[in-house]
Formats: sequence, C-alpha cells, structure tokens
Amino acid sequence: MSDIKKAIDTIIDRRNSYLTAEAYYEGINSEVFPNNRWYKLLGGSPSDFRFNFARTVVDSVLNRLEIANIVANTTEANKQINEIWQMNDLQIDADEIHRRALVYGDCYAIVWTDIEGNVTVDYNSPLTTVMIYDDERPRVKRFAAKLWQSEDPLDHTKKTSHLNMYYPDRIEKYTMPGEVVNVVSANGFLLNEIIENPWGEVPVFHFRTSKQYGRPEHVDAYGPQDAINKLIVTHMTTVDYQGAPQRYALSGAGNSSEFEDFDEEGTETENLGRLKNGPGELWYLKGIDKVGEFSPADHKVFTEPVKDFVRAMASITCTPLHYFEKTGSIPSGESLRTAEAPLIAKVKDRQITFGSTWADMFRFILRIDNPAEPNVLVKWVDIESMDSLDAWEVAVKKRVVGVSLEQVLIEMGYDLESARAIAAVEQSLTSLSQNVNTNNVLMEATGGNVGNE
Repeated sequence: MSDIKKAIDTIIDRRNSYLTAEAYYEGINSEVFPNNRWYKLLGGSPSDFRFNFARTVVDSVLNRLEIANIVANTTEANKQINEIWQMNDLQIDADEIHRRALVYGDCYAIVWTDIEGNVTVDYNSPLTTVMIYDDERPRVKRFAAKLWQSEDPLDHTKKTSHLNMYYPDRIEKYTMPGEVVNVVSANGFLLNEIIENPWGEVPVFHFRTSKQYGRPEHVDAYGPQDAINKLIVTHMTTVDYQGAPQRYALSGAGNSSEFEDFDEEGTETENLGRLKNGPGELWYLKGIDKVGEFSPADHKVFTEPVKDFVRAMASITCTPLHYFEKTGSIPSGESLRTAEAPLIAKVKDRQITFGSTWADMFRFILRIDNPAEPNVLVKWVDIESMDSLDAWEVAVKKRVVGVSLEQVLIEMGYDLESARAIAAVEQSLTSLSQNVNTNNVLMEATGGNVGNE
C-alpha cells in the first residue's frame, strides 16, 4: 500500500468518528429514534431544546489543563521558548489544542519556518491531518499527511484538493482538481513540489488522549446524552398540549357526512386516519354523545429521568456531579477533594500525554538553531480544588520540604515574571539576614573588634 493511499484511507476512515465527537460537544447531534413512527412525527423537525451535558465532561478536564511554563536547561533556551510562545500566541492556541485533543481524541501541531526564518506553530484538525506510525516500532513517526482544499479567488466554484506528505527528510506537495469530500483514493494527485526537511524529524506533533490514536473525552457520555435529548424534546412537544389540550366530540346521531373529518365512502380505518393529532385540535367521532379533552402527559415522566441520566453520565465519565448541578450544594474541604479525586486523576493523565508532546515539540524547535539535545520540562498550574486557606497551608508545607518559592508561587496562580521577581526579593532578604547574623556572631567572638585591627 502506498503512503498516499495509507494517509487518505486513514483520514477518511476516522472522519465520521471525529464529526460525531464534534457534534456531541457542540450539542448538534441528531436525536435517536428507535421507533419509525416517532421518527416520522418528530425526526424532520429541528429542535433547539437541547441540554448539552456532554460538553461539561470535556470542559471539566479542559479547565484544569493550564500550562504554567515550559523551561529548558539553559538561559538562552528559555529565552527562545518564551519568544516562540509569544510570537505564535500559544497562550491562546494551547487552550485550543487541548480542547480539540479532548473533543476528538487527537489533534496536531505543525512546526515550520516562515519566509523570514521565524518558527511557526500551527494547530491542525484531525479532520484534515493524520500521523502514521511505524508498524514494527509504534513509537516512531513514519510520516504525517494533511489533506485540505482551497478555492479559486476569481471563481468560487473551482476547488482544488491539496495533500502534503511530511517525512523526516522532505515534504511532498500534491494537488488534484475537485473538493476534498470527493477524494476517495490516491488516484489523480499530481506531485507539484518537494521541499527539503533539514531537521531529520517529521515536523508534525500528535496530541492525543491515548496511544496510538486517542478517544474522545466524552465518548461515554453519548448514550446518556441521547436519552436526555429524547426526554427533553418529547417533553417540549407535549408542552403545547398542556397549553392547548386536544379535544374530542362524540356524536350518537346525525350523518357522518356532516363532519368534515369523515367521508361516507371511506372505510373506518381511512376515516380515523384523517383525524389530526395536535394541540387545540378537535376530533369529531360518532356513536356516543360526549365531549371532552385528552389529558396531556405528566411532565415528571420526562423531567425526573433526566436527573438519573445526568448522574449516570457523571459516574461513567468520572466527572463530579456538582459540575452538572450548579444550583445544588457544592462540597468543600475534604469532601470536595474526595468528590473530585477521579477527575483529578484523569487530568493528571492528560497532563502526562499532552505534556510529553509539548516537550517533544519544543525540543525539536530548539534543535533547529542548536543541534545539541536540549532538556525541556513542562510545568502545569496546580489542578487541585481547595479554598485559599487550604491552598496556602499546602504551599507552606511544600516550602518546608524544599520546593522553590518560584515554583510554589506559579502553582498558586502567579505568572512566571511575578513569581521570579518575588523569589528574587526573598533571596536578597535571606542573604542580607544571613550576613547580619554572621557579623553579629563575629562581633561577639572578637569582643566588638571586627574590622578595627
């Protein structure tokens, strides 16, 4: 199998699962209709009555993933990291990379240089980009590919599909007329250009929730979310019946032709089929003298089970229940830490997988200008939930066991510049205090004759 075919087949095979994950995160997934009659009744009517709890499963992890700083083993390397971070707006893009990696399970960053020689870092969606690993050594990146389309600025109906193949020693660029959605094979792509890759590594970096390809963070929430959607949409359909109940009138005399709902020549089944089901509708039926209205469904039949499905979603996705029930009582202190322990464990796992890719990417970037193997470490903002008093008590204990003041301040939410400034002042005061104590000791030992000899 050619590399191009392998890349295109993998992108196409995974596309539907990524689109499904995106739909559940955005709350635009289609409602499931096991019953065909219900589908005919409600399936064609778009509904805005969506309570998207699946998004909370993703955001609860995302909100805890914040990079404090990325550091290397030299001052020059740290300066370069900060420059690239600022130049590429990675404070913003890092959040988007984490979000999309959680939503899709995978996302990519492509590193290259612009025409001025500046290093660029760009987020790329797994809907267009894929990494292919070595079959024998699954840790080794064999090549990456990106498939996308452009349009002629003078003729918007004219589309061109592009395919870039990224190898450790080169980048191959292909094009083919037509839209990407129509690409089903490698046939038709023509090689336009080959660019040398002087750095000996595939310049594409794979952020993922697991190996080899990730799993959407909220995939276990699909089932409960489908159930919640069905309950809410069905409930909102019955609300109209509560405001305008459906009525009926039963007649024991007269000719059925007097009633517009009946046809003298029609069968009973055909006549019943002409009855309209809807809020405020009036049914004319023959045989018994009586009028009345149909009782609408009890709303609790729909609203009460929603709570059960939310609890089920919280349980199977390791998301604390109070993230879904904002109006309820939120635990505090030790109860909060216990409730959030499964979430914290999940966030730590994501820090490991994402942090490994961030470190690999910046090691690659630093090698562009310096062939030496740099040491890169990713530091994260503390993810534990605690009140301010608890947090500072923990911070003091960390200082006692030897954690630097700079690192403690970063974990407490201070930015890197402020933390370094405060730590520098603390260090100068400590040095001054040590000098004063030393002078006092010498004065006592010499009887106050220090410096007088």
